[in-house]
Amino acid sequence: MASKLKKVLMIFIIIQPFLDIFWLYQPPISEWLGMSPATIIRILFVGVIGVMFLLADHSKRMNLFFAGYLALLLVYFALHQWNAGQFHSLIPGNFAYSTFGELFYIVRMVMPLFIIVVSYRTEFDDHTLETVVSWLSGLVSGSIVLTNLLGISLGSYLHQWGKGGIIKQYARQHITGNIFAWFTTSGQGNYYGLASKGFFNHANTVSAMILILTPLVIYFLCTNFNAKNVILTVLQALAGLELGTKAAAYGTLGIIALFIIVYLFFVFITREFRFKWAVVGSLVLILLGTGLLFHYSPTGNRQVSEAQTEDNATELRDNSKKDKHDIKNVYNHLKRLEKRNASDKRVGKYIEKHASELALNEEFVKKSYPARYDTNFWRSILKWPIWQRMNYRGLQNAIWQRVSGINNNSKDKLLGFGYTRLSNMGLIERDFVSQYYAMGIIGMLLLVAPYVLIILFAMIMLLWHFRSRFTMRNVALGISCALTLFLSLYAGYVMDYLTATLLLSFFMGQLLRGATGASNGNSGNTRTLAGLTFNGTRGAK
Repeated sequence: MASKLKKVLMIFIIIQPFLDIFWLYQPPISEWLGMSPATIIRILFVGVIGVMFLLADHSKRMNLFFAGYLALLLVYFALHQWNAGQFHSLIPGNFAYSTFGELFYIVRMVMPLFIIVVSYRTEFDDHTLETVVSWLSGLVSGSIVLTNLLGISLGSYLHQWGKGGIIKQYARQHITGNIFAWFTTSGQGNYYGLASKGFFNHANTVSAMILILTPLVIYFLCTNFNAKNVILTVLQALAGLELGTKAAAYGTLGIIALFIIVYLFFVFITREFRFKWAVVGSLVLILLGTGLLFHYSPTGNRQVSEAQTEDNATELRDNSKKDKHDIKNVYNHLKRLEKRNASDKRVGKYIEKHASELALNEEFVKKSYPARYDTNFWRSILKWPIWQRMNYRGLQNAIWQRVSGINNNSKDKLLGFGYTRLSNMGLIERDFVSQYYAMGIIGMLLLVAPYVLIILFAMIMLLWHFRSRFTMRNVALGISCALTLFLSLYAGYVMDYLTATLLLSFFMGQLLRGATGASNGNSGNTRTLAGLTFNGTRGAK
């Protein structure tokens, strides 16, 4: 049963990129069953893995752990449901809270945590782990590079200019040029048209996958130098640049540079490997090539693009008399409405109608938190400088704080006012911050904090047992997991998306296994380092 469980777990992890295809999350496919078929497939797989795991693992401690955790979740959910039922806002319907949706969200958040346990209890030697990483890297980075080359990739960020020079975003369009367009005149400053994400759903989620896989791909290049691993490393670097996010571009550059140092450390300090010029030479060449390409890449070109964007906005406002006149009229009419003491609802509707001219995000003003229901809030936002109004994350936080303040329930800090409410507001982006508002401190401790605690625990254990457990494999796994968590804090779209969290959980389970001494990363009880046989320590036997 254990071997069958291992195979099913491998298949489940390898197919994750297929389950992040954009169209699986869009109508009409997502409407057929009321949710994405990718989510249903994941739930069925985790159910099968759960049954197989319980049959293969007869540990009483493990059963007690599951029972205790489940009991805590049930108690928390009951209290969370009770607290969410007392919610009050200025928006009719209170953002349509759903008990089923809330329970479903908790199930989704628990699934990756369960995979951590299964992965921790399952032995993956270096050869098997390399197979998993190679497949994932080929599917993620390989597909991004290929679709970019063919010019059929979806754009990571595609925008067009609206009235008054305000940017409107239109997602899911194809890129305007492939990697060769980076070096042309038309590609200069065209960040929004050239950043490509393959056929995946969210650029930030793809960034997470790239940051998860790059340290591990490089680890296998160092330990098993061959053409396949060199090609995969090149694909990781190219995909990081083509994706266009700062995290992926800077992250891949930083990881390659870091692993040159890491490799030399494990060669000359711990003597885990024999030095190979081919390894260092290939990493240096890939780093130099990536660095040279970076200048022309969407991310490297972003500053130029954004400067041109600002110039275009200024030009539109300055040179188009009609647009300039329209914007001025909007502000003047709004002032007249306020002087006449027009009703809040009338002023709010006017703000919604002219959100673009007022430099406000139309989705926020019309759908997420309609101005007609809380005009005072949006009046206060209009006092912000234009650049601050267009800082959408700052505006998101302001809306969350406003909603929480109106509810004025001190228990929200512990129990949260509901994920479905937050998602119906359309403002799920800042990981950990969004979970704080949605699920409260207790919910965060049960559903999100385990990732952070495992990383900290693994770091302590690796340092505490430095001679036996501070191996390059464990360090690569630790860097992979830590970078992913950092990305979730920095950019969002990680912890609420199963593609990223399931990959993170699988590798985090392997990290925990190595940090606790449950696995040495090879199929046997001993390992060969630099041609010598070691047994648990780096002293020659």
